[in-house]
Amino acid sequence: MGRGILGALLGAGLGVGAMFAFYTFAGFRFPLLGVGIGILTGFLARTLYKGTDTTLGWISGGIALVAVVATLFLMYGSFPMLNIISAVVSVSVAYRIASN
Repeated sequence: MGRGILGALLGAGLGVGAMFAFYTFAGFRFPLLGVGIGILTGFLARTLYKGTDTTLGWISGGIALVAVVATLFLMYGSFPMLNIISAVVSVSVAYRIASN
């Protein structure tokens, strides 16, 4: 399970870096890139765990949620409530990839 959590953290870090780099270089905010954080979080968790597990899915979803909210907070200076959709989709994608 530890390797799966490590993968989730690495995926979230990679996704946050990519989303914030896009914002920095493109000059505009695209909050649905948070879905990419969920994909990377779930995929790397699944890859390093070498399988799937429901508990790993929940953990990956939680890590993705924190990563998306933190990134949106960095970009906007607060968490805009309209971007809750990006956070919810990111969590569900991370959960589905890591648990199924």
